[in-house]
Amino acid sequence: MAEHKHRAETLSQELARMVEQAPADDPLTLNRLLNQTGGRGLFIVVILLSLPFITPIPLPGVSTVLGLVIGVLAVRLAVGLPPRLPKTLGDRSLDAGASRKVLSASVKILSFIEKLARPRRSAWLGWRAVRFTNAGLIALMAFLLMLPFPPFPPFTNALPAYSIILLDASMMEEDGVLIWVGYIVSVGTVIYLLMILHVIEATLRHAYDYLFGVLLLG
Repeated sequence: MAEHKHRAETLSQELARMVEQAPADDPLTLNRLLNQTGGRGLFIVVILLSLPFITPIPLPGVSTVLGLVIGVLAVRLAVGLPPRLPKTLGDRSLDAGASRKVLSASVKILSFIEKLARPRRSAWLGWRAVRFTNAGLIALMAFLLMLPFPPFPPFTNALPAYSIILLDASMMEEDGVLIWVGYIVSVGTVIYLLMILHVIEATLRHAYDYLFGVLLLG
C-alpha cells in the first residue's frame, strides 16, 4: 500500500517530501537526487539546470558547463541507460543551504509545470523511436546552449532553455499535445541561432576584407 502511495505522488510532491525530510546540514549531489527519485529525477535535474537561462541575457561560461550536464543526461535517456552522471559531475557535493533553497523553489516551478502539462494523446510518446528522437532533440538543444555566443544578441541561451524545458516537461508528464509546442520552439531556436551565426560570419568576413584592404593599400 505504501509503495502504491509513493508511486501516486507527483514529482513536485516527491521533491517537497525530500526537502522536508533532508537534514539541514546534509550536502546534496545530483546523482543522489537522481537515485532518490527513482529515475524521475532526471526530469527535475534537466529543468533545474535550464532555469538559469530563461532570461534574455546569455551566460556563456555557465551555459557550457550546465549544457554539458544536460546533454549527458539526454544521451543516456536516448540510449536507455540509467539516469546517472559521471562522478566528476554527479557526485560533487552542493552547498546544503543553497541546494535546499533551489529545490524548494523548484517545487513551485514543478507544480506549475504539472498544471500546464498533463497526460493527453500520449500513446505514441512511449514508442522507443519517439523517445530516442525526443531525448536526442534535448541533447541538440543542450549543444546549442553550450555554444559560446557573445552577450549580444539576446535569447541565445534562453531559446534552447525554453525548448529543453518544454520537451522535458512533455516527456515527464507524457503530454502528446504540449510537446508539439516544444518542437515548434526548437525549430525556431535553430533558425534564430543559424541567422545569428550567419550575421557573425558576415561581420567577421567584412572586417577581415576591410583590414586586408587597409594593409594592402597602406
